[in-house]
Amino acid sequence: MNRKLLILSVLFSVTCVFIYSRSATENVSKPPIKQYFEHIEGYKTLRHVDMEENVLSLLQLDDYLFTDYQGPNGKITLYIGYYYTADKASAAHSPLICYPSQGWVIEKQVPNLSVNIDPFVIHYNEIITSLGGQKELVLYWFQAHHDTNTKAFKNKTNVAYNKLTDRGEQHAFVRVSVPLGSDNTNQAKQDAMDFIKKFYPQFIRFVDEG
Repeated sequence: MNRKLLILSVLFSVTCVFIYSRSATENVSKPPIKQYFEHIEGYKTLRHVDMEENVLSLLQLDDYLFTDYQGPNGKITLYIGYYYTADKASAAHSPLICYPSQGWVIEKQVPNLSVNIDPFVIHYNEIITSLGGQKELVLYWFQAHHDTNTKAFKNKTNVAYNKLTDRGEQHAFVRVSVPLGSDNTNQAKQDAMDFIKKFYPQFIRFVDEG
């Protein structure tokens, strides 16, 4: 059994090296992601946040969206880091790394959650994080084609599988953040879910386009 597992591990590693080392820029024809999500039903775009060049370089982004929206109960922030090729499957960073490095404190983690948005299921993680007087509820996941997961390693395997099966190499990291000014976590979670249910079908159309 151990020998079989070792052989499978070696074959998987060789396959991944082959896939990622031979990745070439896809012939992608998409509108800019900011333009695509300028309008989300029931939400008003407040502002697009421009990321600094050193951050863009660190994350190796092909495109991104970092936008504040006004919802029925307040502000919601959507971040999408988008990648066209499999060789960038390791580029996205989890908030568990990014937030503490920027001084935020992770106060609570709820891993391995899911929500059904027919016909899709989003597998996501949830955290509550704070910095000074700010506090946010954050829901996030990795996306490879129509597949979602909460682990960077799993995302790599999904991207590799998609490339092998001609489903394309495009993948993304998605994060939805809601302020917790009054510590009303239940309301913030409902606001996040309502937003995701509106935004996600539109996101799938963006993934499929081009």
